Amino acid sequence: MDKKKVFLLSGGHLSCDINTGALPAVIPYLQEFYGLTYQATGNIMFAQSLISALTQPLFGLLSDKFTKPWLAPLGVLLAGLGLTLTGLCSNYYAMLAAVGVCGVGSSLFHPTAARLANQVAGTHKGMALSIFSIGGNGGFVIGPLIAAALLASFGLGGTLFFGILGVITALSLVFGIMHMSMPQKAAQGKPEGAAARPNNWKQFNRLTVAIMTRSIVLSSVHAYLPLYWMHIYGQSKTAGAVAVTIFGLAGVLSNIAGGFISDRKGRARALHLAFVPMAPALFLFSLADNMILAWIMLLVLAFSLYFAFSTMVVLGQQFLARNIGFASGVTLGLSTAVGGISAPIIGWIGDHFGLVTSFQVMAGLAVIATVVTFFIDANANEAE
Repeated sequence: MDKKKVFLLSGGHLSCDINTGALPAVIPYLQEFYGLTYQATGNIMFAQSLISALTQPLFGLLSDKFTKPWLAPLGVLLAGLGLTLTGLCSNYYAMLAAVGVCGVGSSLFHPTAARLANQVAGTHKGMALSIFSIGGNGGFVIGPLIAAALLASFGLGGTLFFGILGVITALSLVFGIMHMSMPQKAAQGKPEGAAARPNNWKQFNRLTVAIMTRSIVLSSVHAYLPLYWMHIYGQSKTAGAVAVTIFGLAGVLSNIAGGFISDRKGRARALHLAFVPMAPALFLFSLADNMILAWIMLLVLAFSLYFAFSTMVVLGQQFLARNIGFASGVTLGLSTAVGGISAPIIGWIGDHFGLVTSFQVMAGLAVIATVVTFFIDANANEAE
């Protein structure tokens, strides 16, 4: 594994996903500036999620046919500039277009960067993809904190920071990628081993079901955990924000451990270690009547939701050996976007039946995902 190149790509991932993570913290300022209704406010996140869902697989296919490493820095640049323009626009529809640019940038970055990370990983693909994904997870964790601090001090003009960060990171990636030696077959758009390993769509489709179901749960936990902390346990807004931050940090540590276990004990074991405790943790969390049990179950849930993230990305690339870019677009992008689009349904359940019921519905979804993982052959299509 070429650690220098993997960490460079992880830094790009951090810079890219900081924008997606920061957007929810920017929305209250946009709502106040434009005088938006809740529905109009919801359209902002929906637009970003929908554009990502539609474009990431397409850009993944593009990266398979035309291997252009510069798409990764271009994606980081567009994501940062898009969020900057979101805060600087004076028209609602122009602002939605800027959100779309941010989403397109994210879609450009993920398939190409994940493909590059796969190529420089050597035999340590689990750990390499863990390091790569830590950047993205870190972006989601610190993005809201940076945005909250900047916008509290400078108003919507504080979004200028994200454009500057995007420019700096894009230039760093361009310089680094120019010095990345690409395998000859990969440079022609054909991943190594592709001729000997046809795509296994049956296994990939099963994996996609598990990933998307997990993504719905993860997106919903991120969206409604602060409200759960406030309305069920009577905690403050600050306490709710702290709970989400600790949940994310615990997930980052879990992700590192998952990559290590995946490389040494096998991807099937990593997959089952992650998914088996997910439903019980959600259900017990919904029944917890004290903060100690709630915190314990929340940490178990963070372990469960993040532990196998890199393993699933590696498996997707393994199952679609001829279309690594497309596989990365689905496992990294489309699945996350589906989670964002589906979260309002969980919110509707919370409005009509209560947040406790919402978390119990998520536990039911986790059962489905867990069952599916036992039908995934982690050794299928493995390189010899």
